[in-house]
Amino acid sequence: MKNRYDELRRATWSLPDGKQKLAVMEEMILIADRYMTEEDAYDIRMDYLSAAIEAGRPEKMLVVFSWCVSKFEKNPGVYAHHMLIWCYKWVLNELWQMPEFSLTQIERIYADFKERCLQFGYSLRPYYQQKINLLLSQGLQAEAAAYYKKWRAAPRDSLADCKACEQNLFGKYHFQAGYPKKGLQALKPILDGRMRCRSIPQNTYAQIIMPLLKVKDYEQAIAAAKKSIHLLDGPMYLEEFGLFLAFYTVTDLAKAEKLYNRTVHLALESKNGWIRLHYWMAVRQFLREWHRKRRRKKLAAADVVTLDWLDGEIASLTAAFNRRNGNDYVSHIVAENDKMAGKLLREYAAAQ
Repeated sequence: MKNRYDELRRATWSLPDGKQKLAVMEEMILIADRYMTEEDAYDIRMDYLSAAIEAGRPEKMLVVFSWCVSKFEKNPGVYAHHMLIWCYKWVLNELWQMPEFSLTQIERIYADFKERCLQFGYSLRPYYQQKINLLLSQGLQAEAAAYYKKWRAAPRDSLADCKACEQNLFGKYHFQAGYPKKGLQALKPILDGRMRCRSIPQNTYAQIIMPLLKVKDYEQAIAAAKKSIHLLDGPMYLEEFGLFLAFYTVTDLAKAEKLYNRTVHLALESKNGWIRLHYWMAVRQFLREWHRKRRRKKLAAADVVTLDWLDGEIASLTAAFNRRNGNDYVSHIVAENDKMAGKLLREYAAAQ
C-alpha cells in the first residue's frame, strides 16, 4: 500500500485545487490510517488542511484539524506546535464566515487559539488580526478599530503573516471600515511594486477595483483589473471573482458574462457562507443588468441561478448571519450593496 500512497502523492502535484485533489488526498488518509504510522496519518492531514481551503471546502478542513489537535494533545512532544498553530489561523479565518457556528462557539475557539499562542510564547499579533474579521462581520466598528491598533502594535514573530500579506490586509481593513482612500494609501507599497508574495499583488488588485470605482478613478480601476484577472484561478479565489463580477457589471457587461460563466459553479459548490453571500450579491446585480439589456444568450447554470433563486439564497444567508450575530447588520450590508451598485452604474454611465 505504500506504493499506492506514493503514487497518489505524485498525482496531487499536478492536480488543480478542487474536489478531485481532495478525493485523492482522502484516499491517502485512509491508506495512512490503515497501513502506515500515526505520524504519516498526521502529516497527510496537515497537507490536507491547505488543500481543503484552496478547494473552498472549509467544513472538511475543520474535521481534519480537530483530529490533528486531538493527536497533538495526546503526544505534544511528537508533533511540531508551530505548524499546528499556523494552521489554526486558517481555522479562525474560515470559522467566522460560517453562520452554522454560534458566537459562543466561535469565541471559545478564538480564546483557545489565544491561549495556545501564549502557551508557546508567540505574539498575539495573529490573534488580533483574526479578531478584527469577526468583529467587522458583526458591524462592531469601534471594537474592530481597537483591535486594529493592537494588531499594528503587537510584535511580529514567526507566526505572523508575511509583510506583503499583512500590508494587503491593512488596506482591506480600511475598505471594510468604509475608508476607501485610506485603504488605497495603505496599499501603495504593494501597488508600487515594493512588496509582493505568492498571492500578492493579485489579491490586492482585486481589493482595489471597487474602491477605485467609488472614488471615480476609472482609468486606474480598469488598468488594475486588466493586470490581475488572468492571475486568478480556482475555488480559493471565489471572493475575488465576486469583486471582479461586481466591477465588470459596471464597466464591461460582456466581461462580466464570461467571468460569471467561468465561476458560478465554484459558488454552487462552496460551503463558505460569507463569500457565497457576497458572490451571489454580485451575481444578482449582474443578472439584473443582463436582463435589463434583454440579452438572450443562455448563461451557465441558468436553470438554477435565477433572480428569484438568488433572492431566496441571499435572504437565507442574510438571516443566518443575523441570527448568529444577534443583530441586523448583514441586512444593512445587503441593502447598502444594492444601493451602491446602482449608484456606481449611474456614475460610470454618465462619465462615458
